[in-house]
Amino acid sequence: MSQPLLTENLTKTYQLGKKKLPKTALDSLNIEVPEGIIFGFLGPNGAGKTTTIKLMLDFVQPTSGSATIFGHPTTASSARSLIGYLPEQPYFHKFLKPIEVLSMHAVLAGVDRREIRKRAISCLERAGLSDYIETPIAKLSKGLTQRVGIAQAIVGDPKLLILDEPASGLDPIGRHQMRDLLLDLKNEGKTIFLSSHLLSEVESICDKVAVLKKGKMVAMGAPDSVRSSSSHVVIHTSPIDQDMLERLRFLNVSINRQSDCTVLTIDPKAIYEVMRAMEEIHLPVYKIDTQRESLEEAFLRLAA
Repeated sequence: MSQPLLTENLTKTYQLGKKKLPKTALDSLNIEVPEGIIFGFLGPNGAGKTTTIKLMLDFVQPTSGSATIFGHPTTASSARSLIGYLPEQPYFHKFLKPIEVLSMHAVLAGVDRREIRKRAISCLERAGLSDYIETPIAKLSKGLTQRVGIAQAIVGDPKLLILDEPASGLDPIGRHQMRDLLLDLKNEGKTIFLSSHLLSEVESICDKVAVLKKGKMVAMGAPDSVRSSSSHVVIHTSPIDQDMLERLRFLNVSINRQSDCTVLTIDPKAIYEVMRAMEEIHLPVYKIDTQRESLEEAFLRLAA
């Protein structure tokens, strides 16, 4: 079967202001999303993530390049029928109940009329809304409304899910349940394209990630390959005064002063020199660890 999502030199340039000055929001994007994975799409605000999603959904047209969904052009209705979509800020009419929202979306997705209510209830339950099926949207919190959005994205049993900040508004319990749901959907063979700023969540569930910066892709691969292979040493010690701070900074140590301790981040090559300096100024070692760059640190290095 064709790739769930493929872009080839996908580019979008807008004409801004009265002078129609060109602004390139996306510049020659090439990504391949294999089937049955969770693909994390990362970048700071303004990097081009939302523009990419709009192009995939045929909400806007590319300036050049192309994108396909399972081999279908994004302009084809056959492509859109394969997608479940959650926007960053889902909106539903306040007077509707979740069961009514899901039933309407099930009809639009072509679900057999005899299965609509059963499918709607099942998706609401999977999204953690068993107790709110008949509660008007107006009475739901932002987090519960977000769960309705997640439920509507899966009600049509799509092959590809495009989710824009799915954990927005969710509390820690909700994020945990959302993560479990995405992993379940992946195990059912769904492909998930996930745009998120919660990098710890992305690192825990994504098989592959891409990082955008100013419309250009600057990294793509498994989270482990995007992170730097180098490691650093982290030492927890007692609170330090200004003189100690200056002496350690002279050794090119990253210092994080906290209320009850000081955290030193050190290049492994400098560990002996730093330890010698700590001994001379009588700084104790509370804890020492070796850490590799996290996905969040890699993101800051690549996209900042």
